Amino acid sequence: MSVIIRPVTRYDASRLAEIYSQPDVQQNTLQLPYPSTQLWEERILNYPNIGHIGFVAVIGEVVVGNITLFTEKVIRVRHNVSFGVAVDASYTRRGIAQQLIDFALDYAFNWLAAQRVELRVFSDNLPAISLYQKLGFVVEGTLRQAAFKDGRYQDIIVMSKLVSEYF
Repeated sequence: MSVIIRPVTRYDASRLAEIYSQPDVQQNTLQLPYPSTQLWEERILNYPNIGHIGFVAVIGEVVVGNITLFTEKVIRVRHNVSFGVAVDASYTRRGIAQQLIDFALDYAFNWLAAQRVELRVFSDNLPAISLYQKLGFVVEGTLRQAAFKDGRYQDIIVMSKLVSEYF
């Protein structure tokens, strides 16, 4: 299985809407459920204006995953980059998320001059937490009842990886 990672384009919008509408993906992101193709197209077209940099993982001709880097505009925290990642539910457990994150870490540390890359993950998303720890991310703390999911407020774990832990 050969995965190609390339920049996201507006033509990926319908496929991203499909991926982010999957129940397993909805449960583990901070996105609202059932995004439209139009929402994704507008979002992708607006990325340059808000400092987002998006990539997709492709197998053959099929977009199977997505990672978006979120850069900071405020000068004193510009060295921080965060990200969101999702993989089509029928392609999980194949190393695609790891490939996307490895790609994003290289991009952030080698091209964006990031000092740290951080993420937020639901505390009950144990497979993702395990992957992040495997990739060297360190738990920094818990944001108690920070996100609304399944009709209740749930904890979010903050994790990061410093450039000194990358090289």
